[in-house]
Amino acid sequence: NPITSLRYDLPEQAQVTLTVYDMLGREVTQLINTTQEAGYRSVQWDATDMHGKPVSAGVYLYQIRAGEFAQTKKMVLLK
Repeated sequence: NPITSLRYDLPEQAQVTLTVYDMLGREVTQLINTTQEAGYRSVQWDATDMHGKPVSAGVYLYQIRAGEFAQTKKMVLLK
């Protein structure tokens, strides 16, 4: 079962969301939606969608939002 860890650093406490999207911009799953304290963080994604079903191999985007900050990055899922 494929699993990937997504790491990020929060300089201060913030409301954090981390969402995975397919290349068409459709939401696949939301991994985080909570307030977190400052510090280094890591979250694992087990390559499943919001219903717990395995997703296809391919390119996905993940977006992290924390307070006013937002960043989107690409990841490749290989099976």
